[in-house]
Amino acid sequence: MRRLSLLAIPALAVAGMACAQSPAATDGIAKADFQSMLRARMLKADTDGDGRISAAEWSAAAKARGKGRMGDRVFSRMDANGNGFIEAAELDAIAAKRFDKRDVDHDGRLSGDERKAMVDEMREKAGA
Repeated sequence: MRRLSLLAIPALAVAGMACAQSPAATDGIAKADFQSMLRARMLKADTDGDGRISAAEWSAAAKARGKGRMGDRVFSRMDANGNGFIEAAELDAIAAKRFDKRDVDHDGRLSGDERKAMVDEMREKAGA
């Protein structure tokens, strides 16, 4: 069985939250809103409140989720500038890439069907 990456778990939760929001449920969710929700969810690992996630904070969050060393590898991929921190701009870039991939009609919003497809794909990859 494949495991969800640490990024996929919050993204799955963000997609679920987006599906449940009333305005977004009918109109879709904009990229900026998707980025904001993912950023807020991921920054919960920022235990010192400096607005970025250190390798130590990420490692602690990964271990709390039972991901251990896998979490360290994910951190390295997410730390695009290699400064030892995952910053809001890096999270926004990841969310934008994920959004663009899922916005199949390229209208700048994730419709209910597009969000459902994203959630279904992540669940399938997780073996759920």
